[in-house]
Amino acid sequence: MIRTSVRRVVVNSNKFDVRSISNSSIRFNVPNNQRTPPPAVRPPTSPIIVTEGGPKGGSQKQKKKFSFAGFLFKTAFWASVVYGGTLFVATKNDKVMDFIMDKQPPYYEELLNVIEHGSIEDLKRQLRDTQHKISNFDFKLPSKAKIDEFTHELESRGENLIEETKRKLGTSTGAKPRQAIPEGNSAPTPAEQLQKPVETIHKTVDHLPLIQLDKGIASSVDSSIKSTIKSFNDLILSIDAGSQSGNESLMREITENVSKLSSKLNKLTSSFDEELSSKLKISQSELLSSYTKKELELTENLLHQFHHEKAQMEKKLGSRLDQEIEATKQTISQAAVNAVSMMRVEQTKNFEKLIKGKIDQERDGRLANLDKLNSRITELENFSTSLESQLVANHQKSLIQQSLTKLKSLLLGASSEQEKPRLISPYVDNLAKVSHESKDELIALALQDLQPLLSRESTQSILSTPQLLTRWEQLVPELRSASLLPPNAGLLGHLSSMLFSKLLFPVKGAKPDGKDIESVIGRVESSLARGELDVAVEEAANLKGWSRKLADDWVKEGRKKLEIEFLMKIIDAESKIL
Repeated sequence: MIRTSVRRVVVNSNKFDVRSISNSSIRFNVPNNQRTPPPAVRPPTSPIIVTEGGPKGGSQKQKKKFSFAGFLFKTAFWASVVYGGTLFVATKNDKVMDFIMDKQPPYYEELLNVIEHGSIEDLKRQLRDTQHKISNFDFKLPSKAKIDEFTHELESRGENLIEETKRKLGTSTGAKPRQAIPEGNSAPTPAEQLQKPVETIHKTVDHLPLIQLDKGIASSVDSSIKSTIKSFNDLILSIDAGSQSGNESLMREITENVSKLSSKLNKLTSSFDEELSSKLKISQSELLSSYTKKELELTENLLHQFHHEKAQMEKKLGSRLDQEIEATKQTISQAAVNAVSMMRVEQTKNFEKLIKGKIDQERDGRLANLDKLNSRITELENFSTSLESQLVANHQKSLIQQSLTKLKSLLLGASSEQEKPRLISPYVDNLAKVSHESKDELIALALQDLQPLLSRESTQSILSTPQLLTRWEQLVPELRSASLLPPNAGLLGHLSSMLFSKLLFPVKGAKPDGKDIESVIGRVESSLARGELDVAVEEAANLKGWSRKLADDWVKEGRKKLEIEFLMKIIDAESKIL
């Protein structure tokens, strides 16, 4: 099918630009500066060859034309790329986002929403919707009446074009007016005119462009169209040559070609309509048969699925019904068993209540003093229990006191040198065993500290207060000499300290404010004489230097005795309040 449309005819002074544009077939491709022979020379009678592309002759390279549509497309494309890139950067940069919010370009909110929240699934869904709309679009071919109307309009425009060309041709061939002679110059004489050189005037004539076919469709165009194009080109050349004799024959040839083209177009349209109607009928019958076949297949599949699902649902419903019946049976049987059990329990309670009432009635009648006797027996039982607990506690206390007395006699009693030493740990273990039954926490804690102190001690290893006093008196000369030693003393210092220590006078009594060695010795001796071992040990522990080093063993023995006495006092006091 060939679709042809004539847009417009533009006449500008002596230049005719006839543009007959086809959607896919005919275009002008001859530049405006094409030069043809001058008007006085007739054009050659040889046929004009229409080339498939480029200028006439095909020897010169065609200059690429400026495309306004391409320029608009490229500008819109790059502007869209820059705009979209700016919005994408705005989602990553706060400064660009602030700039976008201040300027508020068009559709920026929708585009930002698409960039931030859009996904491939949304694009696929929109593409499917677009395809669905395109597939549902009802495209209709032009009818025969519209084609006839378009053909008639094409013929009328062709005739108008020819008449306008003839009219313009008559006005363009007129002589140019002479130039006026300036008033200031006089007319030249014949002799002067003969002496002037001969001037050659070159006249430039603008020619009409020829009609050419596109390169891709030149081979597939019908011969009638080619003959029509050739007739138009001959007319254009004759117009450029200024010959008036061949215009009538060319007009007749053009009219015949246009009539042939119109008749051929009518035949083609009628054949196209017939072929289209036949193919539509065939397609309709095939589509109806395929729809019927598909409907039968779908009906059969649906019936098969319906029967299959029905069987499965009946099977599931039957199994579920059996399970519910079995569960209901079990529930009913269990409820019956529970009801029977409850009845038995109620009957048993009622029977017990009846028996109890009878017994209480009999007791109130014959055994009225039984409650008083029971209360007195309970009081007697409580008294005997308390008495027994007191006896046990007293016995426990007596055992603890006996063990503690034996331990005190061994530790604090005076032991002779002829007496054989005995270990104290068995007595401590006996005390722990006896006091364990009392379950007193304080006694247990005291025994935990006392057992490590006396685990390796005997009756001779624990020093008494007189023994500690004797050892202190033996230690006094060494303390005096050590107090007189200078710092970093040598042999001479030791000898001089021993010598001068003999000259010191002993101090008797207690001197609370004295800090010299004699005052300390006097306070320790007086404290030991009064039995204040803790005060004496504290005084000895406050010594400094070599004196403290010499008295270290004595201090340890004194502290051990003090710890033993303190722990034994705690056990004795706690055992008395059991």
